[in-house]
Amino acid sequence: RIINIASTAGLIGYPYVAGYVAAKHGVVGLTRALALELAAKGVTVNAVCPGYTETDIIAEAIANITAKTGRTEAEARAELAKANPQGRLIDPAEVADTVAFLVSEGARGITGQAIAIDGGEVAG
Repeated sequence: RIINIASTAGLIGYPYVAGYVAAKHGVVGLTRALALELAAKGVTVNAVCPGYTETDIIAEAIANITAKTGRTEAEARAELAKANPQGRLIDPAEVADTVAFLVSEGARGITGQAIAIDGGEVAG
């Protein structure tokens, strides 16, 4: 099993982070190409694409938002969570659970997929 960690940025675009978006689209493309190349060998290749997730990167983003806009931490966090139709940030355990499933025997028929963990963000 090969599991790449991409982002919802690999499925849709975001303003002001073009380099990041391009890199994550590249990860999704690599995932799909390798899935086709390795399928006959029984190797699956998938990408997990989390939305805004409670990580150090988000903590830094919140700090930057508060510093540059004067918003409170709660306001900055709410702004990021607003991208998720569930109105929250993704828990890292949700990402880990998806990876655990993809490496399980039950996922042997899943390959070449970019799986969004985003509370519905890319659905809209």
